Amino acid sequence: MSKEKENLLEVECPHCGAENDIKLSSEIKCIECDKTLLGKKYKSFLFSATTVLALGTGIGAVGDSYLNINRASVKTEYKMMKQCINNYGNYSSVRDTCACAVESMAGIVDAQKARIYGSGWLSDVLEEKYNDCKD
Repeated sequence: MSKEKENLLEVECPHCGAENDIKLSSEIKCIECDKTLLGKKYKSFLFSATTVLALGTGIGAVGDSYLNINRASVKTEYKMMKQCINNYGNYSSVRDTCACAVESMAGIVDAQKARIYGSGWLSDVLEEKYNDCKD
């Protein structure tokens, strides 16, 4: 490497990305390892708007799938609670167990499954969850 080339420091402009050669009058060394920094190229890594948007969308979709559990509609949950109380009695212990059963159905029963499978399937799931909560 020529002496002139050794005395150049290449730096990328963080605003426009243009490469700039800076002529140095003396050799620059690292404070820690005492090795020269001349003849090296220094670039800053900037995220483009597209990269940030893609990362944000991906992270948002993954986060949404973990945080939001598909639930049945309020109307369906109310019907399940009412059916449970009618089946097992209107006692405070039964109401608490029914609430546990309806709550534990979240993630298993969503609005679409409730429409597709019908009330017989919902009753079976409710009974199973009621027995799980009773134990």
